[in-house]
Amino acid sequence: MRAFLLALVAVAGLPGAASAQDAFEIQVYDAETAAPGEIGLETHLNSVLTGRRSTTLSGEAPTHRVFHATLEPHFGVTDIFELGMYLQSAVRPGFGYDWAGFKVRAKVRAPEPAFGWLRLALNGELSFVPKRYEAAGTGGEVRPIAEGMFGPLTLGVNPILAFTFDNGVHADLEPCARALFRVRPWLSAGAEYYSSLGPIDGLLPASEQVHRVFGVVELTSGHLDINFGIGAGTGDESLLAKAILTVRP
Repeated sequence: MRAFLLALVAVAGLPGAASAQDAFEIQVYDAETAAPGEIGLETHLNSVLTGRRSTTLSGEAPTHRVFHATLEPHFGVTDIFELGMYLQSAVRPGFGYDWAGFKVRAKVRAPEPAFGWLRLALNGELSFVPKRYEAAGTGGEVRPIAEGMFGPLTLGVNPILAFTFDNGVHADLEPCARALFRVRPWLSAGAEYYSSLGPIDGLLPASEQVHRVFGVVELTSGHLDINFGIGAGTGDESLLAKAILTVRP
């Protein structure tokens, strides 16, 4: 456990600058990993209801009314380690279906909760996305995960470092968090928060940062979970809808 905590501290100290909030996966990660040999699938469906209507100077396509669909298969390697990938696509008004790149990821969790209640994990990703969706093209993220459950209340935070590899390595701080209250054994409701604060070595002014809040509902069953939310906030994409379908064996 001590080594795991030291790894999180080391990650938080990495230098960097510049990225954008992920439009294909709007999710606060939990600290769980798949059991050894277990195969699962998440489907991420996101729609930008109000977004940017013009192409950026760096070549990123308009986002207004764009629908994103991502398949995320994952596989449990050990009791505490899993591998996964993302297959991304989009439907753009006036263009139709479009391939939007892929990502690979690895996630490891602490074997036991810290202090008896704090569950910790660390997720790392590499992404290869067409420049019409992300100007840098190649990037990734390091996502520390902290989560606590207090009776019917679940609190979680992901202080993400999002990297780009265009003209050197740069990193942006993109923390997200959630609070879910279990209303019934199969039903939870709450809020999720997402942000993009800018380079970690020089955060953007508050007026240029992105802050979004989603109201969410989560339905759980033995083999299928559904997370649905509507979110609004600052930035070019000011109103979004999202759904995550998780299938387990």
